Amino acid sequence: MENSVIWKESIASAGFTGDLVIPSDADYDSALNRFARNARRNAGLVAFAKSPQDVSLVINHASTNRIPLVIRGGGHSTSGSSSTQGGIVVDLSRHLNTVRVDEATKLGYVGGGADWAAVDAETIKYGLATVGGTVNHTGVGGHVPNSLILTLGGGYGWLTGEHGLTIDNLVQATIVTADGSILTVNETNNSDLFWGIRGGGCNFGCVTEFVFKLHPQPRHVFAGPLIFPYPRIAEVATAAEQWYASAGDKEGLVMITTNKGRSGGPELIVIVFFNGDEDEGRRRYKPLFDLGPIMSLAGMIPFEKLNAMQNDNISYGQNYHLTGFTRPSLPPDVASKAFDELVETANAPSEADLQMVLIWEYHILRKLSSVSPDATAFPMRIQRPLTVMLITWNKDSDQLTADAKSRLKRLLAFCEGALAPVFDEKGGKTAYDTGYTNTEMGDPGSVDVARAIYGTNYPRLQQLKKQYDPNMMFKTWYPILPAA
Repeated sequence: MENSVIWKESIASAGFTGDLVIPSDADYDSALNRFARNARRNAGLVAFAKSPQDVSLVINHASTNRIPLVIRGGGHSTSGSSSTQGGIVVDLSRHLNTVRVDEATKLGYVGGGADWAAVDAETIKYGLATVGGTVNHTGVGGHVPNSLILTLGGGYGWLTGEHGLTIDNLVQATIVTADGSILTVNETNNSDLFWGIRGGGCNFGCVTEFVFKLHPQPRHVFAGPLIFPYPRIAEVATAAEQWYASAGDKEGLVMITTNKGRSGGPELIVIVFFNGDEDEGRRRYKPLFDLGPIMSLAGMIPFEKLNAMQNDNISYGQNYHLTGFTRPSLPPDVASKAFDELVETANAPSEADLQMVLIWEYHILRKLSSVSPDATAFPMRIQRPLTVMLITWNKDSDQLTADAKSRLKRLLAFCEGALAPVFDEKGGKTAYDTGYTNTEMGDPGSVDVARAIYGTNYPRLQQLKKQYDPNMMFKTWYPILPAA
Protein backbone atom coordinates (compact mmCIF):
# COMPACT_ATOMS: atom_id res chain seq x y z
CA MET A 1 0.00 0.00 0.00
CA GLU A 2 2.80 2.43 0.87
CA ASN A 3 4.39 2.03 -2.57
CA SER A 4 1.01 2.55 -4.27
CA VAL A 5 0.49 5.86 -2.47
CA ILE A 6 3.99 7.03 -3.45
CA TRP A 7 3.47 6.00 -7.08
CA LYS A 8 0.12 7.79 -7.24
CA GLU A 9 1.51 11.01 -5.79
CA SER A 10 4.56 10.95 -8.05
CA ILE A 11 2.65 10.29 -11.28
CA ALA A 12 -0.02 12.87 -10.40
CA SER A 13 2.58 15.52 -9.65
CA ALA A 14 4.21 14.87 -13.04
CA GLY A 15 1.03 16.04 -14.78
CA PHE A 16 -1.07 12.90 -15.29
CA THR A 17 -4.58 13.96 -16.37
CA GLY A 18 -6.47 10.68 -16.07
CA ASP A 19 -7.54 8.64 -13.05
CA LEU A 20 -5.07 6.92 -10.71
CA VAL A 21 -6.59 4.10 -8.67
CA ILE A 22 -4.85 2.33 -5.77
CA PRO A 23 -6.08 -0.31 -3.27
CA SER A 24 -7.47 2.27 -0.83
CA ASP A 25 -9.74 3.84 -3.49
CA ALA A 26 -13.45 3.00 -3.72
CA ASP A 27 -13.28 1.95 -7.36
CA TYR A 28 -10.18 -0.24 -6.98
CA ASP A 29 -12.07 -3.54 -7.07
CA SER A 30 -13.95 -2.69 -10.27
CA ALA A 31 -10.69 -1.46 -11.85
CA LEU A 32 -9.35 -5.02 -11.62
CA ASN A 33 -12.27 -6.64 -13.47
CA ARG A 34 -11.37 -8.70 -16.51
CA PHE A 35 -13.16 -10.76 -19.16
CA ALA A 36 -11.71 -13.87 -17.51
CA ARG A 37 -12.20 -13.73 -13.75
CA ASN A 38 -9.20 -16.02 -13.26
CA ALA A 39 -7.04 -13.36 -14.96
CA ARG A 40 -7.64 -10.80 -12.18
CA ARG A 41 -4.52 -9.70 -10.30
CA ASN A 42 -4.16 -7.21 -7.45
CA ALA A 43 -2.33 -4.35 -9.13
CA GLY A 44 -0.46 -1.78 -7.09
CA LEU A 45 -1.87 1.02 -9.24
CA VAL A 46 -4.26 1.29 -12.19
CA ALA A 47 -3.69 4.31 -14.40
CA PHE A 48 -6.70 5.19 -16.57
CA ALA A 49 -4.94 7.29 -19.18
CA LYS A 50 -6.61 10.10 -21.11
CA SER A 51 -3.87 10.69 -23.67
CA PRO A 52 -0.63 9.32 -25.11
CA GLN A 53 1.15 11.81 -22.87
CA ASP A 54 -0.45 10.20 -19.82
CA VAL A 55 0.73 6.79 -21.01
CA SER A 56 4.24 8.15 -21.50
CA LEU A 57 4.33 9.54 -17.95
CA VAL A 58 3.37 6.17 -16.46
CA ILE A 59 5.82 4.22 -18.63
CA ASN A 60 8.66 6.56 -17.62
CA HIS A 61 7.74 6.23 -13.95
CA ALA A 62 7.64 2.44 -14.17
CA SER A 63 10.90 2.32 -16.09
CA THR A 64 12.76 4.65 -13.72
CA ASN A 65 11.59 2.78 -10.64
CA ARG A 66 11.76 -0.71 -12.18
CA ILE A 67 8.08 -1.42 -11.56
CA PRO A 68 6.37 -4.19 -13.57
CA LEU A 69 3.93 -2.70 -16.06
CA VAL A 70 1.18 -4.11 -18.28
CA ILE A 71 -1.28 -2.61 -20.75
CA ARG A 72 -5.03 -3.18 -20.63
CA GLY A 73 -7.18 -2.37 -23.63
CA GLY A 74 -10.30 -4.48 -23.14
CA GLY A 75 -8.84 -6.98 -20.66
CA HIS A 76 -9.62 -10.14 -22.64
CA SER A 77 -6.49 -12.16 -21.94
CA THR A 78 -7.37 -15.47 -20.30
CA SER A 79 -3.70 -15.94 -19.38
CA GLY A 80 -3.56 -12.74 -17.30
CA SER A 81 -1.22 -10.84 -19.61
CA SER A 82 -3.19 -7.60 -19.13
CA SER A 83 -2.97 -7.89 -15.34
CA THR A 84 -0.15 -7.60 -12.81
CA GLN A 85 0.28 -8.64 -9.19
CA GLY A 86 1.55 -5.56 -7.39
CA GLY A 87 2.69 -3.65 -10.48
CA ILE A 88 1.14 -0.91 -12.60
CA VAL A 89 -1.64 -1.29 -15.16
CA VAL A 90 -2.01 1.30 -17.92
CA ASP A 91 -5.72 1.03 -18.67
CA LEU A 92 -7.05 2.52 -21.91
CA SER A 93 -10.67 1.39 -21.56
CA ARG A 94 -12.16 4.27 -19.55
CA HIS A 95 -11.07 7.27 -21.62
CA LEU A 96 -9.23 6.21 -24.79
CA ASN A 97 -12.26 4.42 -26.16
CA THR A 98 -13.72 6.73 -28.80
CA VAL A 99 -14.34 6.08 -32.50
CA ARG A 100 -14.28 8.79 -35.17
CA VAL A 101 -15.01 8.30 -38.87
CA ASP A 102 -13.59 10.45 -41.65
CA GLU A 103 -16.18 9.77 -44.32
CA ALA A 104 -14.24 11.52 -47.08
CA THR A 105 -11.08 9.42 -46.66
CA LYS A 106 -12.93 6.28 -45.47
CA LEU A 107 -10.74 6.05 -42.38
CA GLY A 108 -11.71 5.13 -38.83
CA TYR A 109 -9.78 6.60 -35.88
CA VAL A 110 -10.18 4.23 -32.93
CA GLY A 111 -8.92 4.59 -29.37
CA GLY A 112 -6.76 1.77 -28.04
CA GLY A 113 -9.37 1.00 -25.36
CA ALA A 114 -12.43 0.93 -27.63
CA ASP A 115 -14.37 -2.27 -28.25
CA TRP A 116 -15.67 -3.63 -31.55
CA ALA A 117 -19.26 -2.87 -30.64
CA ALA A 118 -18.42 0.84 -30.67
CA VAL A 119 -16.49 0.53 -33.95
CA ASP A 120 -19.27 -1.35 -35.74
CA ALA A 121 -21.98 0.99 -34.45
CA GLU A 122 -20.14 4.16 -35.49
CA THR A 123 -18.78 3.09 -38.87
CA ILE A 124 -22.05 1.61 -40.15
CA LYS A 125 -23.71 5.02 -39.69
CA TYR A 126 -21.72 5.99 -42.78
CA GLY A 127 -22.30 2.71 -44.61
CA LEU A 128 -18.73 1.65 -43.83
CA ALA A 129 -17.00 -1.15 -41.91
CA THR A 130 -13.66 -2.84 -41.32
CA VAL A 131 -12.57 -6.32 -40.24
CA GLY A 132 -13.37 -6.74 -36.56
CA GLY A 133 -13.66 -9.51 -34.01
CA THR A 134 -16.55 -11.96 -33.90
CA VAL A 135 -17.24 -11.21 -30.22
CA ASN A 136 -17.88 -7.48 -30.08
CA HIS A 137 -17.34 -6.85 -26.36
CA THR A 138 -13.66 -7.52 -26.99
CA GLY A 139 -11.43 -4.52 -27.41
CA VAL A 140 -10.22 -3.34 -30.80
CA GLY A 141 -6.74 -4.43 -29.97
CA GLY A 142 -8.07 -7.84 -28.82
CA HIS A 143 -10.00 -11.03 -29.74
CA VAL A 144 -11.21 -13.36 -27.05
CA PRO A 145 -7.70 -12.75 -25.74
CA ASN A 146 -6.16 -9.45 -24.68
CA SER A 147 -7.74 -6.48 -26.26
CA LEU A 148 -4.57 -4.86 -27.49
CA ILE A 149 -4.06 -8.01 -29.48
CA LEU A 150 -6.83 -8.66 -32.03
CA THR A 151 -5.31 -6.00 -34.24
CA LEU A 152 -1.71 -6.46 -33.11
CA GLY A 153 -1.94 -10.26 -33.28
CA GLY A 154 -3.57 -10.50 -36.72
CA GLY A 155 -7.35 -10.44 -36.51
CA TYR A 156 -9.78 -12.80 -38.26
CA GLY A 157 -13.42 -11.76 -38.69
CA TRP A 158 -16.57 -12.16 -40.76
CA LEU A 159 -15.23 -9.72 -43.37
CA THR A 160 -11.86 -11.48 -43.72
CA GLY A 161 -12.92 -13.08 -47.00
CA GLU A 162 -13.35 -9.67 -48.61
CA HIS A 163 -10.78 -7.56 -46.80
CA GLY A 164 -8.19 -9.85 -45.18
CA LEU A 165 -7.01 -9.64 -41.60
CA THR A 166 -7.55 -6.71 -39.27
CA ILE A 167 -3.84 -5.84 -39.62
CA ASP A 168 -4.28 -5.70 -43.40
CA ASN A 169 -6.68 -2.82 -42.82
CA LEU A 170 -4.52 -0.95 -40.32
CA VAL A 171 -3.00 2.09 -42.03
CA GLN A 172 -1.57 3.95 -39.03
CA ALA A 173 -1.15 3.79 -35.27
CA THR A 174 0.03 5.96 -32.40
CA ILE A 175 2.29 4.01 -30.06
CA VAL A 176 4.11 4.88 -26.85
CA THR A 177 7.37 2.94 -26.67
CA ALA A 178 9.42 1.78 -23.68
CA ASP A 179 11.42 5.03 -23.45
CA GLY A 180 8.22 7.10 -23.35
CA SER A 181 8.43 8.26 -26.97
CA ILE A 182 5.10 8.91 -28.69
CA LEU A 183 5.40 7.77 -32.30
CA THR A 184 3.15 7.81 -35.33
CA VAL A 185 3.75 4.66 -37.36
CA ASN A 186 2.61 3.94 -40.90
CA GLU A 187 4.12 2.90 -44.24
CA THR A 188 6.25 6.08 -44.45
CA ASN A 189 6.87 7.09 -40.80
CA ASN A 190 8.65 4.56 -38.58
CA SER A 191 7.76 1.93 -41.15
CA ASP A 192 9.91 -0.72 -39.45
CA LEU A 193 7.86 -0.46 -36.27
CA PHE A 194 4.64 -0.36 -38.30
CA TRP A 195 5.71 -3.69 -39.82
CA GLY A 196 6.41 -5.08 -36.35
CA ILE A 197 3.14 -4.18 -34.63
CA ARG A 198 1.14 -5.87 -37.39
CA GLY A 199 1.47 -9.33 -35.93
CA GLY A 200 4.13 -8.76 -33.25
CA GLY A 201 1.59 -8.16 -30.49
CA CYS A 202 2.27 -5.70 -27.68
CA ASN A 203 6.03 -6.32 -27.66
CA PHE A 204 6.93 -2.78 -28.68
CA GLY A 205 4.73 -0.44 -26.69
CA CYS A 206 1.23 0.76 -25.95
CA VAL A 207 -0.96 1.62 -28.95
CA THR A 208 -3.26 4.49 -28.00
CA GLU A 209 -4.91 4.93 -31.41
CA PHE A 210 -5.52 2.75 -34.45
CA VAL A 211 -6.43 4.12 -37.88
CA PHE A 212 -8.31 1.64 -40.04
CA LYS A 213 -9.21 1.53 -43.70
CA LEU A 214 -13.02 1.40 -43.98
CA HIS A 215 -14.98 -0.26 -46.78
CA PRO A 216 -18.48 0.25 -48.17
CA GLN A 217 -20.79 -2.07 -46.24
CA PRO A 218 -24.53 -2.89 -46.59
CA ARG A 219 -26.43 -1.92 -43.47
CA HIS A 220 -28.07 -5.35 -43.27
CA VAL A 221 -26.57 -8.82 -43.79
CA PHE A 222 -27.88 -12.36 -43.81
CA ALA A 223 -26.71 -14.20 -40.71
CA GLY A 224 -27.77 -16.25 -37.72
CA PRO A 225 -27.63 -19.62 -35.96
CA LEU A 226 -28.93 -22.97 -37.14
CA ILE A 227 -29.37 -25.49 -34.31
CA PHE A 228 -29.05 -29.22 -34.96
CA PRO A 229 -29.39 -32.31 -32.76
CA TYR A 230 -25.94 -33.15 -31.47
CA PRO A 231 -25.89 -36.73 -32.93
CA ARG A 232 -26.01 -35.21 -36.43
CA ILE A 233 -22.53 -33.71 -36.12
CA ALA A 234 -21.06 -35.90 -38.91
CA GLU A 235 -23.76 -34.84 -41.39
CA VAL A 236 -23.42 -31.18 -40.45
CA ALA A 237 -19.63 -31.31 -40.75
CA THR A 238 -19.95 -32.93 -44.19
CA ALA A 239 -22.34 -30.19 -45.32
CA ALA A 240 -20.04 -27.48 -43.94
CA GLU A 241 -17.03 -28.92 -45.77
CA GLN A 242 -19.11 -29.22 -48.96
CA TRP A 243 -20.12 -25.57 -48.68
CA TYR A 244 -16.57 -24.44 -47.83
CA ALA A 245 -15.08 -26.02 -50.95
CA SER A 246 -16.83 -23.45 -53.17
CA ALA A 247 -17.62 -20.62 -50.74
CA GLY A 248 -17.30 -17.04 -51.97
CA ASP A 249 -15.52 -14.11 -50.35
CA LYS A 250 -18.77 -12.67 -48.93
CA GLU A 251 -19.45 -15.78 -46.88
CA GLY A 252 -18.35 -17.29 -43.57
CA LEU A 253 -19.43 -19.95 -41.13
CA VAL A 254 -18.72 -21.01 -37.55
CA MET A 255 -19.67 -24.45 -36.19
CA ILE A 256 -19.93 -24.56 -32.41
CA THR A 257 -20.09 -27.71 -30.29
CA THR A 258 -20.49 -27.69 -26.53
CA ASN A 259 -21.32 -30.06 -23.70
CA LYS A 260 -23.79 -27.60 -22.21
CA GLY A 261 -26.07 -25.63 -24.52
CA ARG A 262 -29.30 -23.80 -23.82
CA SER A 263 -31.09 -27.07 -23.04
CA GLY A 264 -28.45 -27.99 -20.47
CA GLY A 265 -27.03 -30.81 -22.59
CA PRO A 266 -24.79 -31.13 -25.67
CA GLU A 267 -25.57 -28.68 -28.44
CA LEU A 268 -24.52 -28.15 -32.05
CA ILE A 269 -24.87 -24.67 -33.54
CA VAL A 270 -23.87 -23.40 -36.97
CA ILE A 271 -23.72 -19.64 -37.46
CA VAL A 272 -23.95 -18.68 -41.13
CA PHE A 273 -23.05 -15.33 -42.69
CA PHE A 274 -23.55 -13.85 -46.14
CA ASN A 275 -22.78 -10.22 -46.88
CA GLY A 276 -25.84 -9.80 -49.06
CA ASP A 277 -29.58 -10.55 -49.29
CA GLU A 278 -31.53 -13.39 -47.72
CA ASP A 279 -32.56 -15.26 -50.87
CA GLU A 280 -28.97 -15.52 -52.06
CA GLY A 281 -27.78 -16.38 -48.55
CA ARG A 282 -30.21 -19.27 -48.25
CA ARG A 283 -29.19 -20.52 -51.67
CA ARG A 284 -25.50 -20.48 -50.75
CA TYR A 285 -26.09 -22.42 -47.54
CA LYS A 286 -28.52 -24.88 -49.10
CA PRO A 287 -26.49 -27.98 -48.01
CA LEU A 288 -27.04 -26.97 -44.38
CA PHE A 289 -30.66 -25.88 -44.67
CA ASP A 290 -31.47 -29.13 -46.48
CA LEU A 291 -30.44 -31.06 -43.36
CA GLY A 292 -33.45 -29.58 -41.55
CA PRO A 293 -32.15 -27.79 -38.44
CA ILE A 294 -34.46 -28.09 -35.44
CA MET A 295 -34.32 -24.31 -35.16
CA SER A 296 -33.21 -21.62 -37.60
CA LEU A 297 -32.75 -18.02 -36.52
CA ALA A 298 -30.92 -16.98 -39.67
CA GLY A 299 -32.27 -13.89 -41.38
CA MET A 300 -31.49 -10.30 -42.27
CA ILE A 301 -29.95 -8.45 -39.33
CA PRO A 302 -28.36 -5.01 -38.87
CA PHE A 303 -24.64 -5.22 -39.60
CA GLU A 304 -23.73 -3.94 -36.13
CA LYS A 305 -25.44 -7.01 -34.62
CA LEU A 306 -23.26 -9.42 -36.62
CA ASN A 307 -20.33 -9.45 -34.21
CA ALA A 308 -22.68 -9.76 -31.23
CA MET A 309 -24.08 -13.17 -32.19
CA GLN A 310 -21.64 -15.08 -29.95
CA ASN A 311 -21.71 -12.68 -27.01
CA ASP A 312 -24.19 -14.72 -24.97
CA ASN A 313 -21.97 -17.80 -25.24
CA ILE A 314 -18.82 -15.90 -24.20
CA SER A 315 -19.98 -13.58 -21.45
CA TYR A 316 -17.81 -11.21 -19.44
CA GLY A 317 -16.61 -12.09 -15.94
CA GLN A 318 -16.47 -15.90 -15.96
CA ASN A 319 -13.41 -18.10 -15.45
CA TYR A 320 -11.92 -18.94 -18.85
CA HIS A 321 -9.01 -20.68 -20.48
CA LEU A 322 -8.41 -20.60 -24.21
CA THR A 323 -6.32 -22.27 -26.89
CA GLY A 324 -6.62 -23.37 -30.51
CA PHE A 325 -5.16 -25.06 -33.56
CA THR A 326 -5.29 -25.05 -37.36
CA ARG A 327 -6.60 -27.82 -39.61
CA PRO A 328 -6.43 -28.69 -43.32
CA SER A 329 -10.05 -29.94 -43.30
CA LEU A 330 -12.54 -31.56 -40.94
CA PRO A 331 -13.51 -35.15 -41.82
CA PRO A 332 -16.94 -36.08 -40.40
CA ASP A 333 -15.53 -38.88 -38.26
CA VAL A 334 -13.04 -36.49 -36.65
CA ALA A 335 -15.80 -33.95 -35.97
CA SER A 336 -17.93 -36.68 -34.36
CA LYS A 337 -15.13 -38.12 -32.23
CA ALA A 338 -13.99 -34.67 -31.13
CA PHE A 339 -17.53 -33.82 -30.00
CA ASP A 340 -17.76 -37.06 -28.03
CA GLU A 341 -14.36 -36.40 -26.46
CA LEU A 342 -15.42 -32.86 -25.55
CA VAL A 343 -18.56 -34.10 -23.79
CA GLU A 344 -16.68 -36.85 -21.95
CA THR A 345 -13.86 -34.52 -20.88
CA ALA A 346 -16.14 -31.70 -19.75
CA ASN A 347 -18.61 -33.94 -17.93
CA ALA A 348 -16.02 -35.89 -15.95
CA PRO A 349 -16.54 -35.35 -12.18
CA SER A 350 -15.62 -31.89 -10.90
CA GLU A 351 -16.43 -29.61 -7.98
CA ALA A 352 -17.12 -26.87 -10.52
CA ASP A 353 -19.80 -26.44 -13.15
CA LEU A 354 -17.81 -26.80 -16.39
CA GLN A 355 -18.59 -25.89 -19.97
CA MET A 356 -16.29 -26.68 -22.88
CA VAL A 357 -16.68 -25.29 -26.39
CA LEU A 358 -15.09 -26.19 -29.71
CA ILE A 359 -15.48 -23.45 -32.31
CA TRP A 360 -14.69 -24.67 -35.82
CA GLU A 361 -14.15 -21.47 -37.82
CA TYR A 362 -14.69 -21.38 -41.57
CA HIS A 363 -13.46 -17.93 -42.60
CA ILE A 364 -12.60 -17.44 -46.25
CA LEU A 365 -8.80 -17.24 -46.37
CA ARG A 366 -7.88 -16.47 -49.98
CA LYS A 367 -7.41 -12.73 -49.40
CA LEU A 368 -5.21 -13.04 -46.32
CA SER A 369 -3.11 -15.82 -47.87
CA SER A 370 -2.41 -13.67 -50.95
CA VAL A 371 -0.20 -11.48 -48.74
CA SER A 372 3.45 -12.50 -48.40
CA PRO A 373 4.39 -13.99 -44.98
CA ASP A 374 7.07 -11.32 -44.58
CA ALA A 375 4.91 -8.35 -45.64
CA THR A 376 3.94 -7.92 -41.99
CA ALA A 377 5.17 -9.58 -38.80
CA PHE A 378 2.24 -12.02 -39.00
CA PRO A 379 3.64 -15.06 -40.85
CA MET A 380 0.63 -17.40 -40.93
CA ARG A 381 -0.63 -16.50 -44.41
CA ILE A 382 -2.10 -19.93 -45.05
CA GLN A 383 -5.45 -21.34 -46.17
CA ARG A 384 -5.97 -23.52 -43.14
CA PRO A 385 -8.89 -22.52 -40.92
CA LEU A 386 -8.69 -22.11 -37.16
CA THR A 387 -10.38 -24.01 -34.39
CA VAL A 388 -10.79 -22.24 -31.04
CA MET A 389 -11.14 -24.19 -27.80
CA LEU A 390 -12.60 -22.68 -24.66
CA ILE A 391 -13.37 -23.89 -21.15
CA THR A 392 -15.27 -21.97 -18.50
CA TRP A 393 -15.94 -22.86 -14.86
CA ASN A 394 -17.83 -21.24 -12.02
CA LYS A 395 -15.74 -21.69 -8.86
CA ASP A 396 -12.52 -19.95 -7.92
CA SER A 397 -9.50 -21.93 -6.74
CA ASP A 398 -6.03 -22.71 -8.00
CA GLN A 399 -6.90 -26.41 -8.02
CA LEU A 400 -9.96 -25.92 -10.21
CA THR A 401 -8.03 -23.60 -12.54
CA ALA A 402 -5.34 -26.26 -12.96
CA ASP A 403 -8.01 -28.89 -13.56
CA ALA A 404 -9.71 -26.77 -16.24
CA LYS A 405 -6.42 -26.21 -18.05
CA SER A 406 -5.66 -29.92 -17.86
CA ARG A 407 -9.01 -30.78 -19.45
CA LEU A 408 -8.44 -28.33 -22.26
CA LYS A 409 -4.97 -29.77 -22.89
CA ARG A 410 -6.47 -33.26 -23.02
CA LEU A 411 -9.02 -32.20 -25.64
CA LEU A 412 -6.34 -30.35 -27.61
CA ALA A 413 -4.12 -33.43 -27.66
CA PHE A 414 -7.04 -35.56 -28.82
CA CYS A 415 -7.97 -33.20 -31.65
CA GLU A 416 -4.38 -32.82 -32.82
CA GLY A 417 -3.94 -36.58 -32.79
CA ALA A 418 -7.16 -37.14 -34.71
CA LEU A 419 -6.15 -34.56 -37.32
CA ALA A 420 -2.57 -35.85 -37.72
CA PRO A 421 -3.49 -38.24 -40.59
CA VAL A 422 -5.34 -35.40 -42.31
CA PHE A 423 -2.23 -33.22 -42.14
CA ASP A 424 -0.16 -36.12 -43.49
CA GLU A 425 -2.51 -36.47 -46.47
CA LYS A 426 -2.13 -32.74 -47.19
CA GLY A 427 1.68 -32.79 -47.03
CA GLY A 428 2.08 -31.93 -43.34
CA LYS A 429 2.34 -28.55 -41.70
CA THR A 430 4.06 -25.80 -43.68
CA ALA A 431 6.77 -23.52 -42.33
CA TYR A 432 4.16 -20.80 -41.98
CA ASP A 433 1.61 -22.84 -40.03
CA THR A 434 3.11 -21.51 -36.83
CA GLY A 435 0.07 -20.85 -34.66
CA TYR A 436 -2.22 -17.92 -33.89
CA THR A 437 -1.42 -15.80 -30.84
CA ASN A 438 -4.96 -14.47 -30.46
CA THR A 439 -6.14 -17.92 -29.43
CA GLU A 440 -3.33 -18.04 -26.86
CA MET A 441 -1.78 -21.19 -28.32
CA GLY A 442 0.94 -22.67 -26.14
CA ASP A 443 2.18 -20.60 -23.21
CA PRO A 444 1.74 -16.86 -23.99
CA GLY A 445 4.53 -16.04 -21.52
CA SER A 446 7.12 -18.29 -23.14
CA VAL A 447 9.96 -16.88 -25.24
CA ASP A 448 10.34 -20.28 -26.90
CA VAL A 449 6.69 -20.36 -27.95
CA ALA A 450 7.04 -16.80 -29.26
CA ARG A 451 10.09 -17.81 -31.32
CA ALA A 452 8.15 -20.68 -32.88
CA ILE A 453 5.00 -18.66 -33.58
CA TYR A 454 6.79 -15.75 -35.26
CA GLY A 455 8.76 -18.22 -37.37
CA THR A 456 10.90 -16.76 -40.13
CA ASN A 457 9.99 -13.22 -39.04
CA TYR A 458 11.49 -13.70 -35.58
CA PRO A 459 15.04 -12.41 -36.30
CA ARG A 460 13.69 -9.14 -37.72
CA LEU A 461 11.37 -8.79 -34.72
CA GLN A 462 14.38 -9.30 -32.43
CA GLN A 463 16.12 -6.37 -34.08
CA LEU A 464 13.05 -4.19 -33.50
CA LYS A 465 12.88 -5.33 -29.89
CA LYS A 466 16.51 -4.35 -29.41
CA GLN A 467 15.78 -0.90 -30.82
CA TYR A 468 12.47 -0.12 -29.13
CA ASP A 469 12.39 -2.23 -25.95
CA PRO A 470 15.88 -3.53 -25.14
CA ASN A 471 15.09 -3.99 -21.44
CA MET A 472 11.90 -5.96 -22.14
CA MET A 473 9.41 -3.74 -20.38
CA PHE A 474 6.69 -5.33 -22.52
CA LYS A 475 7.06 -9.05 -21.93
CA THR A 476 3.80 -10.59 -20.73
CA TRP A 477 2.44 -11.83 -24.07
CA TYR A 478 4.59 -13.93 -26.44
CA PRO A 479 7.73 -11.99 -25.46
CA ILE A 480 10.41 -11.46 -28.11
CA LEU A 481 14.00 -11.52 -26.93
CA PRO A 482 16.07 -8.53 -28.14
CA ALA A 483 18.81 -9.32 -30.64
CA ALA A 484 22.22 -9.77 -29.07
